[in-house]
Amino acid sequence: MGSVWPSPALGAKPEHEIKLATMAPENSSLMKIFHEMNEELLKETGGKVGFKMYAGFVLGDEEDVLRKLRVGMVHAAAFTAAALTDLSPDLRVFQVPFLFADYKEVDFVLDRMESDLKKGFEKKGFYVLGWPELGFLYFMSTTPISSLEDLKGKRVWAKANAPMLEGLIRKTGVSAVAINAPDVLVALQTNLLDVVYNSPYYAVVTQWYTQFKYVTDLPLSYIGGALILDKKVLDKIPAPLRETLRKVCDKHLRRLTERTRKDNAESLQVILKRGVTQITPKAAEVEEFKRVGDEAVMALDPKYFPKDTFQKVKVWLSQYRTASPNPK
Repeated sequence: MGSVWPSPALGAKPEHEIKLATMAPENSSLMKIFHEMNEELLKETGGKVGFKMYAGFVLGDEEDVLRKLRVGMVHAAAFTAAALTDLSPDLRVFQVPFLFADYKEVDFVLDRMESDLKKGFEKKGFYVLGWPELGFLYFMSTTPISSLEDLKGKRVWAKANAPMLEGLIRKTGVSAVAINAPDVLVALQTNLLDVVYNSPYYAVVTQWYTQFKYVTDLPLSYIGGALILDKKVLDKIPAPLRETLRKVCDKHLRRLTERTRKDNAESLQVILKRGVTQITPKAAEVEEFKRVGDEAVMALDPKYFPKDTFQKVKVWLSQYRTASPNPK
């Protein structure tokens, strides 16, 4: 169930009320930060600018919300990058399997690509207020997965907010099972799935972690996101208030990213304390995963996957790794 946060300010609704949808569960630490962001925005603008927030899936899933955003039923929304790749194909590059080793690499590249990414959204009529994320995805399974060979013969989930990773899964020739996310828990309980993948926090929130026995210590794919605002709505807000909106949102969305990373780290510990075994692939097995991942990427249609952007990202990554002999 979703919910609508009431405006924390007393009196009439803000002169510039922004209807904001997010998939964050209503009682989550993430929604708490959105709520605090709204409180500060109302305070800093004297109650003139504020959000009306729709939490959880009260307005449907990401595809539903994107449709509502396009027709003006909502003015802003937080999405995972996978839902935004039609608006910004460049975001597909950030989801390439095994591209990033850790968050330091993500942050370094995103800082340098942010201006270009924002310009891409503005051409489509949207302004980026910040970059929330889902985090890194990991294999979670009923049997140990440390190599491509271990995946063979297994029923692997292949319908997630990670189309680039789905391409890798299918490239391995395994039995890919397309099940909607809300049905995965039952599929695990009834042995319809052997292997799933997601962030540790997501696995705990959905209770998936009660059904698998192993988690593979290999970041498969990074799934970022964006909080976007209809530029027509932004342009109606007077310039000084607009700048306050940008500053307040930037501050709290950075907090949101920090909180997400902390939630993922804490959730992994919850998973391991429950008795789930962490599997660490050998270096040669990791290289084999990466080789197949590279093959999957090279096979993509350039119209779907902007290879010039991919080259830019690889150049920045190379620069970071050269400057950081031990980036991890």
